[in-house]
Order: sequence, then structure tokens, then C-alpha cells
Amino acid sequence: MFESPVEAKDLILTRVHRPDHDLLVTLEAYDFEAFGFTGLRTYDLAVTAQAGAVYLAYLNDEMVGSCQLLRMLDEPDFFYVVGFYVRPEWQHRHVGRALLAAVATEVRKLGGQGMLLTVAPNNTRALDLYRRAGFVEESFIPHFYGEQEDRHVLRWRFEQEGLHGSV
Repeated sequence: MFESPVEAKDLILTRVHRPDHDLLVTLEAYDFEAFGFTGLRTYDLAVTAQAGAVYLAYLNDEMVGSCQLLRMLDEPDFFYVVGFYVRPEWQHRHVGRALLAAVATEVRKLGGQGMLLTVAPNNTRALDLYRRAGFVEESFIPHFYGEQEDRHVLRWRFEQEGLHGSV
């Protein structure tokens, strides 16, 4: 297990194209662990893997985090981060920063100019990570996911500053 801070070069990032049932069940459990009832279900994950991208981050042989992306129809240069998490036992080791950097590299390879995501107002650690990377708040939407599920909407335009050692 890594005890020192993790860097993007330490991660093995794998894109899952056709996840089997067992992997979908595992990813659903991890999504629930990270997001509660707003987490992705097996169906959502299967569709996202087919229509977008599901990335899994590994250190050694252990899955430490994941990011799910969809290209935005109205803004095809941008990718919507449907889900982004680091497993609890790997938090506080800069895995989030490393995973975000690795995903940004993949988005750039796919021709993306940036990413868009939502964050719960009380998720201050995620807000800090994203803002340090270069995400800027575009709006705040009350009840985004339903009653009492408010969200900040953040966008990272790659041509602007971010993730150059600042996170």
C-alpha cells in the first residue's frame, strides 16, 4: 500500500468498455459508498461505459477510484463528469488529484477542451480539489437531484490555469 502522496504517474488508468455483471455490481456498491442514493446503478454504469467512458484507477492491483464521463451533446468539446470518487481507504493521499490529472489527460486525447461537473455544497474537500485544478463555478442549482440535493456546477476550461502543481 502507498503511504506517500500518489501522483498521476503512479496510477494505472483503465477504461472499461463492456463491464461484466460482477464488475457492475462492485462499481454500483462503490458509487453508493461515495454518493449514497444519487450514485450510479448497474444500468447507469453499463450505459455510461457504452455511451461515454468509465475509468478505473488502480495502484498495484487495487482499484482506488473511478471517474465516469459523458461527452456533452450541446457542447461536444466538453465532457460531463457523471461520477468521480476515491475509495475511502485511499483518501488523504492525493489520489483524487492524481486521478483528476490522469482523466484530464484522457479527455484531452479525446479532443476535449474541458470538463463540467456538479458538487454538493457540503462536499468542501471535493470543491477544494476541483477549484485547485482549475474548475470555476458557473452556477448553483437548488434541488438539482431532488429535494435538498443542491449542487454547484463547475467547469474546467483546459486553456486556463490548472493542475500545474497547484492541486
